[in-house]
Amino acid sequence: MAKPRVVSELLWDGLLWLVMAGHVFLSPFTKVEESFNLQACHDSLLHGRNIQQWDHLQFPGAVPRSFLGALVASWIAFPISVGLSNPALLRVVRLVVGSLSVLAHARFRAVLTAEWGVTVGRVFALLTITQFHLPFYMSRTLPNVFALQIATLAHAEFVKGTERSAYTCLVLLSLAAAIFRCDLLVLIAPVGLLLLWQRRVQFLKAAVVTALAALAGALLSISVDSVLWQRWLWPEFEVLWFNTAENKSSEWGTEPFLWYFYSALPRALLGSFPLAALAVLVEPRARMLVWVAGAFILLYSFLPHKELRFIFPALPLLNAAAASTAARVCRFKWLKPLWQLAIAGLCSGSFLGTCVMSWASFGNYPGGVAMAGLHSIEKASAPLSIHIGNLAAISGVSRFLEERPNWQYSKEEGLSVEALSNAGFDRLISEYPEVPGYHCIAQVDGFERLLLSKAWPPITAKRRPQIFVLAKSDGTTIKCDEHFQRWSAATHPEYQTLQLLSA
Repeated sequence: MAKPRVVSELLWDGLLWLVMAGHVFLSPFTKVEESFNLQACHDSLLHGRNIQQWDHLQFPGAVPRSFLGALVASWIAFPISVGLSNPALLRVVRLVVGSLSVLAHARFRAVLTAEWGVTVGRVFALLTITQFHLPFYMSRTLPNVFALQIATLAHAEFVKGTERSAYTCLVLLSLAAAIFRCDLLVLIAPVGLLLLWQRRVQFLKAAVVTALAALAGALLSISVDSVLWQRWLWPEFEVLWFNTAENKSSEWGTEPFLWYFYSALPRALLGSFPLAALAVLVEPRARMLVWVAGAFILLYSFLPHKELRFIFPALPLLNAAAASTAARVCRFKWLKPLWQLAIAGLCSGSFLGTCVMSWASFGNYPGGVAMAGLHSIEKASAPLSIHIGNLAAISGVSRFLEERPNWQYSKEEGLSVEALSNAGFDRLISEYPEVPGYHCIAQVDGFERLLLSKAWPPITAKRRPQIFVLAKSDGTTIKCDEHFQRWSAATHPEYQTLQLLSA
């Protein structure tokens, strides 16, 4: 009896992996936030010890980041990378990162099942699978995702309820904070206070364990990252200084204090949101999860610059609380049929919302589509010089898409239309529809916003030309208009599964 049950439980984790993999193949390209680790994976696999060829030395970004997550992903991907094309290798790297995320969630779900029951574990899986943000971001090479993987393992230790697991939880959170996301210090505070209140840790011992784990993580980061950055540094300390002492993160925009609560959490949790809120009233064992997640988000709200990915570590906790609430109410026989119908409705609503957001994200990488399209229509034997404009560079283009060794790729920034015209590039992937001396090859549609419609379907995605592919001409200028090819995520052959698998 044990083996069939184990297999059936693993199937739930397998479903999450399939959803994650579906997002990889539907939206294979990446945005600028992922670029550092993604380029590091590329350089680790293809340039190895030739550090002078690594992308970060030319484009270091606003703050340095740790290479440790990218190096681990690259080492795992290396055995299956031999002979693959660059675009196929991009998908392999993302599947590796996503698989690590799924394994962390599987561990958390296994502990929830052991401690709180099979129903809680299965509902937790169902809620996560039907959401958009966690499965979508699980495979993305963000420092937030690497930190989320370790934090999710810490959540499992937090729920186990033993003294040893309490200290393990603090060690894992400290390592993640020192290496990947210093802002996890804001999560360590409420977790540590709750563990003290539960008398699972002693204050002095917990402080020493946390400090030693953070020191070990910092020393590991310094020893590896200083070599690759070619100067002595601790990346997360520089990030902490940048975000707090200098408060420069606000240059990327600010949001109201309660933005996480009224905007980010409802979008991220979807159907789990009301269940997690209800846990405070009806589920005593889940209150601690809501309290920790809420305190973490509240403390984080003091930082003016806000992004949903900053609160990723709170999402598994709130999903677990929501699952526990669902299981608790199902114990009341007179409420069970109605409650099961309500859960089914919430999950269905989450699934529909996920479909809409997935469709929007599907067309949100016009730079990647333009880059892949250019490679598909140009002869491989022709040496060309390509300029990648700023919008293309932040909307899908990565070094994994630089397939031709006889092509020269340039991401030189700040070039005006006149400068581009005089630079002598053979092809331009640009946000400018018209450049003197170039004619249009194609224009790429990108997602703009969602529209409500009285006809079917009731919600549609409005798209507009965002990236223009231009070729050097004999001096005449031909502007992109409706007569030229229009590439999109839905029509471009890069998205045909058979071609992807045979790449």
